[in-house]
Amino acid sequence: MSASTQTAREFILASLQHIGVAQDKLQAIQDGAPMYGAQGLLDSIHLVGLISVIGECIDNTAGNSESFFDVLDEDLFGNFTDINRIESLLNGKFSHVSFCA
Repeated sequence: MSASTQTAREFILASLQHIGVAQDKLQAIQDGAPMYGAQGLLDSIHLVGLISVIGECIDNTAGNSESFFDVLDEDLFGNFTDINRIESLLNGKFSHVSFCA
């Protein structure tokens, strides 16, 4: 991983690219297309991969604060419906984290 800090949105997109999401899907996701749900662009492997990458980054950089999974609400996958929702989650609950990809 690079040491350069990114915005939450840049981190999400870089993480999706890193786990193998195709460029056309990345562009659609960046434009606000659904990522999860009936019309979602990600299959379950990519969705779980993204959640894992985000969780690992937060757990590795947040120090002794709560883990990523400890602070998510009951609707785990609802937090990942689109990039705007993920970005809002990360900026709201994890604003103290420097995202690197």
